[in-house]
Amino acid sequence: MELKDISIEDLYLLRNIMKVQILPGKRYLFEEQKLNIKENKHNSAIFLQGDEDAKPKQFTSGSSQDQSMKLSPNKESIAFLSKRGGKKEKSQLYIMPINGGESIKYTTMPNGVNSFNWSLDGKKITFSHRVSIEEQNDEDKAHEEKEKPQELSEVDQKVKKLKQEEAEKKKVDPRVVQKIVYRQETSFMDDKISHFYVLDLETRESRRITDGEFNYISAILSKDGTKLYAAKQKEDGQLNDLYEFLIEEISVESKKVKKLKSALGFGTSLSISPNGLWLAYDTILTTDEASTQNAEIKLLNIETGLEKLVTESIDNHAFSALFDSKTDYLYFVVDEWERNILYRYSIERETLEKVVLGDYQILSYDVDAEQGLILLNVSNVKEPSKLKVYDYVYKVTKTIWESNKDWLKERTQATTEEIKYTGDKQKEIQGWIIKPSNFDSNKKYPLILEIHGGPHATWSPHERTMWFEFQYFAAQGYVIFYCNPQGSSGRGYDFRYVVANWGTEPANDLLMGVDQTVAKGYVDENNLFITGGSYGGYMTTWIIGNDKRFKAAAPQRGVYNLVSFWSTTDITQFTKDETGAFPWEDLDEMWKLSPIAYVDKVQTPTRIIHSENDFRVPISQGEEYFASLLKLGIKAELIRYPEEGHELSRSGKPKHMQDRLEKIIDWFNIHKK
Repeated sequence: MELKDISIEDLYLLRNIMKVQILPGKRYLFEEQKLNIKENKHNSAIFLQGDEDAKPKQFTSGSSQDQSMKLSPNKESIAFLSKRGGKKEKSQLYIMPINGGESIKYTTMPNGVNSFNWSLDGKKITFSHRVSIEEQNDEDKAHEEKEKPQELSEVDQKVKKLKQEEAEKKKVDPRVVQKIVYRQETSFMDDKISHFYVLDLETRESRRITDGEFNYISAILSKDGTKLYAAKQKEDGQLNDLYEFLIEEISVESKKVKKLKSALGFGTSLSISPNGLWLAYDTILTTDEASTQNAEIKLLNIETGLEKLVTESIDNHAFSALFDSKTDYLYFVVDEWERNILYRYSIERETLEKVVLGDYQILSYDVDAEQGLILLNVSNVKEPSKLKVYDYVYKVTKTIWESNKDWLKERTQATTEEIKYTGDKQKEIQGWIIKPSNFDSNKKYPLILEIHGGPHATWSPHERTMWFEFQYFAAQGYVIFYCNPQGSSGRGYDFRYVVANWGTEPANDLLMGVDQTVAKGYVDENNLFITGGSYGGYMTTWIIGNDKRFKAAAPQRGVYNLVSFWSTTDITQFTKDETGAFPWEDLDEMWKLSPIAYVDKVQTPTRIIHSENDFRVPISQGEEYFASLLKLGIKAELIRYPEEGHELSRSGKPKHMQDRLEKIIDWFNIHKK
């Protein structure tokens, strides 16, 4: 069989596993996501896989998005969110029996359900829904008067919906803004607040438990179901200006609130041990330069108030905490160089051990203490979506499903080679070179330097989000170089710390890697190109403002002017954490750290890629840099993607995802000598 190179059309064959769950009898559930080219959207379905089955069986329809699945404590049902019912339908909660039967819709919330958790006895579910203060008051009044809403006719329901839509339109014309952060992700924030409800599965009645004008972000029920443990934004300070969340204990009956702890950082996620004694939550240890801090995991004994810092001895980010079913261990994932490692912490002995480490990244996992199994959703350099089972009793790992195996059998893949070299300040830098599938060491190839975002991200040869992009660009005849410069995570706090130093040292690390790659003899040093997203967009423009070697650049969703960025982003405090100042405190320093300060030195043709609804890095950043280039007579283009946000490359509309890749490679092809 003649193998084909990976093409842009293969983007629509790509499958990605998301969440995973272990069932009794060595059976497994997993969510698999794909792009729907016909409807220009993302679809996902839940699949059932036996330990020895050749292929999984589709468990849900997947006609829309069936996602965020969670197994009931008795392991007889699965709850999930789905947007079934049309383009405008919001996510609602569905429950489906494991051993056969139809899924049943349990909620009809007008603004949809955003997250949920089972109670430990499986009789209740707590879920989040967004409601205004006025709607909260109406709900409370109805509950106090024990009123049940009258069933409306179909005509009355349509009339009510039209009135609600008209009322919503009036709210945004004009918008009254009273917070620094008034838009997030891809939309303007409205008057609705995220609150948690408790759904009784027997009566199918739900009641809101949390109140007020501040968002709750995570909630779980106590073992007896009488208390809700929930985390909310701290009540003083502007949104996102303070990295502090309050963990509260709330009576389900009376709604009486008791403050338990504060969690620091960009948010927190709560989980409760199966015996009901322990809360696990993630936090940072200080809000000083918060964006640079390690993500830590803490345990709180609900009865005694005893607190344990689980990750004290680990100098890297820890995340995705999960109790085993016997409350013997708390599991979690840690970044370490190019890999993720699964740790577990013995709650009784207070000891840490590495349980799973391999040449892959762990994207999600589940643990079954009764069967001694860990189910792993991983990606590696050859397969971006793989399901593995680790038997931790017998220490045996096996692969049970590879989502892309069939079509990849018919494709040639580019090869990846690790490279380690000495970077700025004698720091060891880890990078990778990707060579086209038909690589010939006697030929000269154009090179693309790819730069990650963050700056505190970590790239790996096993990186799922970049796997297709790297393979597609290499199939177009390019050598790809990427690395983890100073500022990257996975190497400890000191390596990650680049406060007030986003530019020079990380840029030197990147360019030294390019030099190392060119020195191998198969790269055409007259055909070097550069691209990156977010901080990678920043670094792309920093480099072309200080270095002339690149023939064309494609900065994406980048920060180009730190002076104007801080007040328009939805993470306002982040800028001070990373630069050390607000503009009125040290304008000169912030300007020196901004790529736009060096725009008059640019000679590189530049195609700027940005999304119009990107409220993490607003499109005004791209507009400023684009206008400056044109004013200076530099060849430049601005590609604007409507209705897209900061996550265009990962979760944008499929046709836009395809177009972005084609726009980058076309720009480089045009300027290739």
